[in-house]
Amino acid sequence: MRFLATVAVASLALSGAWLGVVEAKSVSGDRVLVLVPKVEAAKLYSQFLDSLTSRGFDLSVRAATNTSVALQVDGVRIYDHAVVLSPESKKLGANLSVRDFASFVDDGGNLIVAASSELSELGRKFAARFGVEYEKRGTAVIDHVAHLRAVNDTSDHTLVAAIPSKAASPVLSEQFALAQSSPVYFKGIAHKYELSNPMLIPVLTGSRTTYSAAAASDANESASPSISLSGKPVGLVSLFQARNNARVAFSGSTALFSDALLSHAAGANKQFTTDISQWVLQEKAVLRETAHRHYLASTGQRPEHYRISNEIVYEIDLSVYHDDAWHPYNAKDVQFEAIMLDPYIRTTLNSSESADPKTTATYHGDIKLPDRYGTFTFRVNYKRPGFSNVDVKDTVGIWPLRHDEYPRFLSAAYPYYTGSLVMAVGFLALCAVWMWSAEPKTKRAAKHKSN
Repeated sequence: MRFLATVAVASLALSGAWLGVVEAKSVSGDRVLVLVPKVEAAKLYSQFLDSLTSRGFDLSVRAATNTSVALQVDGVRIYDHAVVLSPESKKLGANLSVRDFASFVDDGGNLIVAASSELSELGRKFAARFGVEYEKRGTAVIDHVAHLRAVNDTSDHTLVAAIPSKAASPVLSEQFALAQSSPVYFKGIAHKYELSNPMLIPVLTGSRTTYSAAAASDANESASPSISLSGKPVGLVSLFQARNNARVAFSGSTALFSDALLSHAAGANKQFTTDISQWVLQEKAVLRETAHRHYLASTGQRPEHYRISNEIVYEIDLSVYHDDAWHPYNAKDVQFEAIMLDPYIRTTLNSSESADPKTTATYHGDIKLPDRYGTFTFRVNYKRPGFSNVDVKDTVGIWPLRHDEYPRFLSAAYPYYTGSLVMAVGFLALCAVWMWSAEPKTKRAAKHKSN
């Protein structure tokens, strides 16, 4: 009977995938591992899991205690993404360690990790590796002002109503940018985040009245709790993007993805979790470089090596993925660098006409190479919060001019040419005056008298 129940719940979570042949909308694959405390617990997240299957993902719902679960086999990923909804589990799968999850991310895998007030040590260590430090075990996020209000006096002040950060525009939908957007309801544990970490994006944080304290039996009481974290630094949901563009979401609440909150009419949990999962699973805000080129402005050809002070043209094509298709990426801050230890040139590229305007945007720059020979790196290193990183490099040799390629006369040396010419003319004039000038009459008369 237990086996039949397991099969039934797994079939429920995968029902969307069997309704027809649907291609995944993610640019990084469709295989998703979902870890829950027990397979039966997947019913609590049926709406969230159904949204994944309807978007073309192939879900594998497994119990966290299943010892056959692995992320990689012989160093090769067997899943493209993983969703961990079992924060209390001390062990996951085949004794998966923090190193195993970190290796999964290093290999390009994406993760959604949900926590709770009973978060295990394994989850804490993994989050700390990405700059996310969860509060102590048994604590909860509390807000006596912004919370889900009930009709009677049974309001739960640990069910916090939070407004997503407007700074996460590439991640969230336009509705969250509105001044009167619906709140996102959150019930769980808080975490600290480092604003100085450029790879971390706090998308959901506390307000001025939010704090983290021990989860008392009656959180509605305005007693004097031991507050360890309060205000804006209370992190609720944070996103991390690695240098290899793998993405990880850290949520302090498993209830955030539950049917109870997703179906709440007053909240925006359904749209929020959809936006977060689309971003993590690489269905939106994915940048790519489709082509780049550089050549001499005079000939339109790319030589084997350039000469100092050559005038060249650099072009790069960029696309962004969203709404199930590639679109041209429009920006005004794409920069080109010519580097030899330090940047010798850093200039902003301008938008130009693209050969494929439906999918790519072309940026170009007219660049004069430095008057310095050596091995340079032509680089476009574009990193913006929420978007995947674009880092394009070309190693290029810049040679000095040959002996017969220098100009006959250097304009910078004209003052020296003029000085030399004036000196020569002056010397000749002085010699002519000395040789052909006559002696004074008084001096000749004195000579005659002496004789």
